[in-house]
Amino acid sequence: MNDVKVRWEVRENVAEVCGRAAQLSPTQAWMTPPLACAMWSVASKECVIITGKKVSHLELGHELRHCFEGNFHR
Repeated sequence: MNDVKVRWEVRENVAEVCGRAAQLSPTQAWMTPPLACAMWSVASKECVIITGKKVSHLELGHELRHCFEGNFHR
C-alpha cells in the first residue's frame, strides 16, 4: 500500500461504532469496549480512524499502523 488516504473521526460512541465494525455483540462491546479502531472505507478509498475525544499518541499510532499494515494482531 503506497498511497493511503487517512481520515480521523472523533466520536462519542467509539465502543458502539468500533464494536459494530469488529462484529462484536453488544455484550462483548460493553464488557471490553474498544478505545479506538481503524477500518477501510471502500466507497471513499480511505482508512478511517475512530477515537474518542481523549486519545493518546499510542492509541492513534496503533490505529494508524492498521491503516498501513492491516490486521497485525493475528
